[in-house]
Amino acid sequence: MFGQILCATDLSPRSDEALRVAVHMAAKYDAQLTILNVHEEFMDKDEMIMLRVSVEQMQERFRQVAVKAKGQMRELVTAVGIEDIKVKHLIREGKSYEVIVQVAQDIGDQLPELKSMLIVMGTNGRSGLVEHLLGSVAEHVVRHAPCPVMVIPYAGK
Repeated sequence: MFGQILCATDLSPRSDEALRVAVHMAAKYDAQLTILNVHEEFMDKDEMIMLRVSVEQMQERFRQVAVKAKGQMRELVTAVGIEDIKVKHLIREGKSYEVIVQVAQDIGDQLPELKSMLIVMGTNGRSGLVEHLLGSVAEHVVRHAPCPVMVIPYAGK
């Protein structure tokens, strides 16, 4: 049914259930699982120069964050206990909602005609004025994604 599953995670407990669902679906459909982690705090070289920070030190810091994030993603997949799946880890910088949609479009462009794609992501279930006025990341992805989106609500503990 699905040839590619994109799971967006911020590596918080809120997104763990979405990752578990994505891993199980990848196993069930023998799909490629791409786990995406987006960092808004990364800056490009021009921003670092403008802020007068050491480009080399910041790039090393970003590299360390990326290595740590990839390790966390691997640990989360291992914790689910399913080993026979194809997993790809992506670390990107930018606004989460924009990057998730763009990565989905890029992956979709590379899929064979008969394969389909699914985005799996969690939501924190917050409500309030800011969420009402600006919307959530999940809401933006649902509205703009080039494929179906499965949103897993945060049950809270």
